[in-house]
Amino acid sequence: MAEDANMLERSALTDAEMESVVNEAAALDPSDEQRQKFVDRVNRGMGGKKMVIPTDDLTIRAAYSIRAHMLPDNIRQAIASGRVKIVNKAFYKIVKFEGKQDELMFNADTKLAGVTNVNNRKLEQNDFFLLTSIILQTGKYTANEWDADFGIPCEEVLNGEFSLKNGAKVIVHPSSAIIFDTTSRKDRYLGEWKLENPKFLAPQLEIIPEVKLPIAIEKESKIAVKLVLVGAGLEKA
Repeated sequence: MAEDANMLERSALTDAEMESVVNEAAALDPSDEQRQKFVDRVNRGMGGKKMVIPTDDLTIRAAYSIRAHMLPDNIRQAIASGRVKIVNKAFYKIVKFEGKQDELMFNADTKLAGVTNVNNRKLEQNDFFLLTSIILQTGKYTANEWDADFGIPCEEVLNGEFSLKNGAKVIVHPSSAIIFDTTSRKDRYLGEWKLENPKFLAPQLEIIPEVKLPIAIEKESKIAVKLVLVGAGLEKA
């Protein structure tokens, strides 16, 4: 994908991409604050020059449309022709965690309701996924990791670091896990980090999320970690 970091904040839109974004805004309720913000931004942007739209306040699908120029031509054509549609998606994995370092998804993973909806930690073919938020939660379990009462990550995890790769591409450089502490946030899910620069995850490349801690979590602690990748992907229309 031809990704330009600067284009993730502001994108010069083609006519087709602008139409897609406008359609997204038109689908919102007239009283929706997001719709009014979009209209105001468009009005301010008018002036005879090529349209430039800040994307911070757009819906997830509109944010996807704006970044469609980063996708392969065949995927863009499929979207434009209506053969595939942009839909909200969330990929997840629940795993037992012990020790000081571990990956949260594995290449041996198979879909199992309540545990993960990703096979082999890879997205399905042609499903380019725009990652807009990462949710990281922990909880104590008794028998099975999926029975844990999940919430804001425990102190051991918050004191560690989180990273995410898609194949060889670094999506999130090793970062303090304190970004998942939403204790004082009322506008976030528990443990949610909203990305200022949404990133595409390419299909058929391994998704490798990893947590590293300064102090090991003992097996007897029975700590489970839940990872949720939130954003928008593609499916057949």
